[in-house]
Parts: sequence; C-alpha cells; structure tokens
Amino acid sequence: MDATNLRMLIEMATVARDAAGAKRAQAAAAVDAAGQQLITLHGYASDYERRAKTILADGGDIAAQTNLQAFTAKLFKAIEQQRNEVKRREQVLAAADRDFLDAQRKLKSLQALQTRGAEQARAAEQRLEQKLLDEFAQTMLRGHERPLATEGW
Repeated sequence: MDATNLRMLIEMATVARDAAGAKRAQAAAAVDAAGQQLITLHGYASDYERRAKTILADGGDIAAQTNLQAFTAKLFKAIEQQRNEVKRREQVLAAADRDFLDAQRKLKSLQALQTRGAEQARAAEQRLEQKLLDEFAQTMLRGHERPLATEGW
C-alpha cells in the first residue's frame, strides 16, 4: 500500500474514531440525564409518600389519602419505567464504547502500519546510502592502488 492511500485511510479512520467518540459522549450524556430524572422521580415519590403518611397520622380524609397513594403508585411505576430507560441507555453507551474502541484500534493499526512503512523506507534509504559510500570508497581505493602497482611496488 502506498503512502498516499495509507494517509487517506488514516484520515478516514480518524474521522470515524472522532464520530464514534462524539456518539459515545452523547450516549454518556443521555445516561446521565436519565439517571438525574430517576433521582428526581425518587424525590417526588418520597415526598408524596411522606405526605400520605402525614395525612393518615393527622386523621385526614380518606379520599385525600387515597389520591396521594394512587399518585405515589403512579410515581413508583414511572420510577420503574425510568430504571428501564437508564438500563437501555447504558446498553447504548456500552455499544458506543465498543464502537469507539474498535475505531481507535483500527486507527492505531493504520498508524502502526504507517510507522513501520516509514521505518522500512528509512532503512532501505540507509542501505542504499551505505552501498553508494562503499562503492565510492572501493572506487577511490582502486584509483590509489593502480599508480602504486605501476611504479613497481
């Protein structure tokens, strides 16, 4: 694979990794938001449960108590649904994590391939330079040997 194609693949892998990272960040924010909503629902449920107990302890009317208990039951159902939503969003986040790690791994592999190719090219260039230097030195040595041989040494 030539260097131009490899650079293009690295750019594409970088874009894909960045997109996966953005998707992962969105999924994490969604988990946080759903968790905050769950906490809020728990607060409402606790508040209404406390109100129902206070009305019962104060001898309040049964209709008000029944209404509060019914509303509290609806809140607990909403809490259960929100727990499921948090779990679903956590699964989406886990999938986004996997996608991000896969994209990161692909990018690192391409970068390693690029580094290896650059090292191989550098080694080949050094071998060529050494060969040229050796040939030049050999030529210079041959040039000095001839005059000495003709003078009778």
